[in-house]
Amino acid sequence: MTSQKKKSTNANRKKLNLLLLLLNLVLLGLLAVFMLNRPNQSKSKQQQTQTSQSKTTAKWKTYDEPVQIPILMYHAVHVMDPSEASNANLIVDPDLFEAQIKALSKAGYYFLTPEEAYKAFTENALPAKKVVWLTFDDGNEDFYTIAYPILKKYKAKATNNVITGFVKKGNAGNLTVKQMKEMMAHGMSFQSHTVNHPDLSATDKATQKVELTDSIDFLENKLNTKVNTIAYPSGRYNQTTLDLAKKTYKLGLTTNEGLASAKDGLLSLNRVRILPTTTAKGLLSEIATDNE
Repeated sequence: MTSQKKKSTNANRKKLNLLLLLLNLVLLGLLAVFMLNRPNQSKSKQQQTQTSQSKTTAKWKTYDEPVQIPILMYHAVHVMDPSEASNANLIVDPDLFEAQIKALSKAGYYFLTPEEAYKAFTENALPAKKVVWLTFDDGNEDFYTIAYPILKKYKAKATNNVITGFVKKGNAGNLTVKQMKEMMAHGMSFQSHTVNHPDLSATDKATQKVELTDSIDFLENKLNTKVNTIAYPSGRYNQTTLDLAKKTYKLGLTTNEGLASAKDGLLSLNRVRILPTTTAKGLLSEIATDNE
C-alpha cells in the first residue's frame, strides 16, 4: 500500500471514530434528558390524580331551597315464616329487596353514608341529583347473611342501627362485632338504636341517658368508628329524648313518614317505611324529590 493510501485510510478511520463518538454523546444526552423528565411525568400523574379527586369533591352542589332526602327504613330481609305474621310489615322478601336496590342503582341514585347525610343537611348540598340513605333497624343477622351480599353486588352503601345490648349478650339472630367489622370494609356503617330498645317516650331521663350514651360508647369502642346517628326505637321519643340526644348525636331518625329535610329538625328526621308490598317501581315514584 502506498503512503498516500495509508494516509487516506487513517483519515477515514479518524472521521468514523469521530462520528461514533458524536453519536454516543448524542445518545447519552437523549438518555439524560429522558431520565430527567421521568420525575416530571410522575408529578404530572400525581397532579392529574389530585385534579380528579378535586373534581369528585366538587360534585357537591349547593341548593337554595332545603334539600330533601329519602331515608329508607328497613328492618328484616328474609323469607317470612308463617309464625312471623304479626311482624309481617317489618319483613321484606330477598327478591323484592334486590329488585329495589337494583332499581335504585339503575336509576342513578347515590347511596349516602351517615356522615354524607349530615353534610347534606347542614350545608344544604348534595353529591348527586338523586340520593338515598338506606337504613335498617335492629341489627338483625339477616342484614349480614342476605342484605349485605345484595348491597355489595350493586355497590350500595347502607346503615344498620344496632341494639347494642343484644349484640353484647350475643343474642341469636343478631349481628356480631366481627360481622359488622367485615361489612364496614365494604361501605356499611353501624349506628345506635339504643341498648335495650325501650319506649323512650315512657322512660325516665336517667334511663334514657344510659340508653343513648352506652350504646354509642359500645359501638365506637368495639368498631373503632364515630357514631353520629340515633334511631329511636319504634319511633317513640319526647322532648327529654331530643335534649339528651343533641349532646351526643348529630342526627335522629324517627318513623314519621315522608322525605327528610333539615327544616323538620336534624334530630327528628322523617323516613320512608319499606313494606313487603313496596314494589321497585312504586319505590322510585315515592321517593322522587324536588332536588331533581
